[in-house]
Amino acid sequence: MRVFDEATKKSVYANQTNTAEESGASNCPLCAVGHAANKSKIWRFAEMDADHVSAWSKGGTSSAENCQMLCVTHNRAKGNR
Repeated sequence: MRVFDEATKKSVYANQTNTAEESGASNCPLCAVGHAANKSKIWRFAEMDADHVSAWSKGGTSSAENCQMLCVTHNRAKGNR
């Protein structure tokens, strides 16, 4: 299946957000390494999309281990990488 189920997305979001809050970084991994104002922004779940770390089209699975939540802007810009 290409899409992540809701439970997986919410679990990954919660883990990323907890880690981000503890370190003072953004819960979007790409914002966290950037230089913009969003470097420490905590995005709401509705403002994020689930992303395959290893692209689905290249054999990546739709598992929690291959899921990261990205802000909508970064997820749309990432494409098939």
